[in-house]
Amino acid sequence: MFYIIADDLTGANDTGVQFAKKGYNTMVSILEDEPLDIIIPDDIDVFVIDTETRELKSNTAKEKLRSILMKLNINKNDLVYKKVDSTLRGNIGNEIAEIMNILDKDICIFSPSFPSLQRITVGGYLLVQQKPLGLSEYSRNPLVEHGDNSFIPFLLKKQTNFSIGQIDLKEVSRGKEVILSKIDELHKKGNKIIVIDSTNEEHLKDILASSLKFNGSVLFSGSAGLANHFPNIDKKKEKIKINTNNKGPIAVVVGSRNPIAMTQIEYLKGKIDFEGIKIDLENVFSNKEEKLNEYTLKAVTAAKNNQHLLIYTDAVHNDKEKINKKLMLEYHLDFRDLEVNIKRIFGEIVLKVLQNGNLRNLILTGGDVALGVCKEIGISELTILEELLPGIPLSAARFENIFLNIMTKAGGFGEEDTLYKLMTKFKNY
Repeated sequence: MFYIIADDLTGANDTGVQFAKKGYNTMVSILEDEPLDIIIPDDIDVFVIDTETRELKSNTAKEKLRSILMKLNINKNDLVYKKVDSTLRGNIGNEIAEIMNILDKDICIFSPSFPSLQRITVGGYLLVQQKPLGLSEYSRNPLVEHGDNSFIPFLLKKQTNFSIGQIDLKEVSRGKEVILSKIDELHKKGNKIIVIDSTNEEHLKDILASSLKFNGSVLFSGSAGLANHFPNIDKKKEKIKINTNNKGPIAVVVGSRNPIAMTQIEYLKGKIDFEGIKIDLENVFSNKEEKLNEYTLKAVTAAKNNQHLLIYTDAVHNDKEKINKKLMLEYHLDFRDLEVNIKRIFGEIVLKVLQNGNLRNLILTGGDVALGVCKEIGISELTILEELLPGIPLSAARFENIFLNIMTKAGGFGEEDTLYKLMTKFKNY
């Protein structure tokens, strides 16, 4: 069995699809609410766990992660991959240390590069679209406010006391034997987490191949980039067959307020005819029932007429903090409660459209909105079918007596035409 542990839903999906596209039966289990037990179907090769711990406080995240891991029958022959956000959000160091302690791993091989999405690691620094992480637009994240916070060992040391070693690009470029030799050397010196540079797919492939030859127990960790290079595992189970179709309209639901997501929306508007549902957050919070009924009626009518839907918030990135502060003060919410309320709003609208309109296809952008929609419509498991675009999977999930097609995308993924390409490819699927 192969286990993937992710801290949000889009991350769980974009990593799980790296195995699904190779033919392995891959299931994602959403564990926002901690289960009494965890049951893995017999026909599953790769089990992906969405722990929903990214936004939790570190101690709470560790406690939840420990509880989940204790319910899984992971043995020494199972491969375990800790998926991290490609811009290093979340409780990365804490969660890596907790997994290593519980599973008694000797080392963690850590390489978060995702070259196809312009995330690379050089000298231990993460570069996003040719900028150091701490100087990119992602520096709005509390973890990456300063340029120094582009340095991965520095970020990890803020969350764990484990000794951290590095393998530089010069050594990685010399190939698998050198990488393995450096891993052995750093392990003997007492390093528990080894950060490895990588700027292209060949580097990631060599890093993984070397790590698999290490004479000890390994926790693998990175983005979907490193996961893409796992070799074929012994597959003995028949491929799961799910009868889905892509007929009917598509609802594009954008909860992310990342400027990249906003750019993708504007591009999409110029290419495809949509019924646009722009969510006015201030009006929804002041008069929720009336506004939700208004939005829902508009969306249901469009879906019945076979029109595509674009459901998104009115808050562009520059207005986000202003609107957040106003809503939090007026309704006595902290930031997390505000985000939870927003994702529920999206979920409630989508649920009503599914129940009353001709809608079976969803594109969910942003981890919070993906989770919110899935929770409101009662979905806790997704079967990943294939990768439509890099890091963007197509999944199937049962809703009442039918299967939905669900595509998930992190808010910061892709170029301006990504949503348009995704829709075009899906309709030709």
